[in-house]
Amino acid sequence: MSESVFLDDKRGVLSWLLTQVALLMAAGVLIGAIAGIAFYADWQKEAEARNIALNFVATVESMDLREFPGEIVYTFPSKSYHYEVEISTDYVTVTREDGTIKNKIFGREAFIVKPYVRTLAQGWSSGKELHNFLKSEYGAAGDADDPITASQKKEVVSYLKNEMSYTAHEISVDPIKANANEPVFIEKTFIYFKEKGGDIERKGIVIIHREV
Repeated sequence: MSESVFLDDKRGVLSWLLTQVALLMAAGVLIGAIAGIAFYADWQKEAEARNIALNFVATVESMDLREFPGEIVYTFPSKSYHYEVEISTDYVTVTREDGTIKNKIFGREAFIVKPYVRTLAQGWSSGKELHNFLKSEYGAAGDADDPITASQKKEVVSYLKNEMSYTAHEISVDPIKANANEPVFIEKTFIYFKEKGGDIERKGIVIIHREV
């Protein structure tokens, strides 16, 4: 074999190798670009889910700032995709199942002030039912016309604290679930206490429930 033929063979092998390397690099760039697009799309979807959760948290926080009792009916926004909402005493979690890299995409926001998240199975699920419960258990409804007596204040405050702890545990295991077709009720109510000197003190709480 002449030297020129040998060099031609080496050049041919080198050219083939370079071609393969170029193809691999191009494929890597293409895969990276596709992955980047998919990641960005999922990031946008996560941002949308977090925005839904954030709007609900903001509504609850604005209700907590109210200086008077009241209730609003909150409806989650209708979207072109299906999503579900889970509400606990600590967080709101929005889940959608149309991700590209991961099927499930989560958006979560924390409450600044813990609301009482209630179901029908918990004895009371609204402000009116709470006041009826206080009347039956402590002899006073705890509203402006029938405040809790000074002798019962400590016991009622302890009950509310324990009820929040119990609710937090129960709801963390089985949170309230909602979607765009199921309204959620957000209520602000006040519990009034009559001090020994006759002064009136009140404690505001926010209640979230799905049932009317």
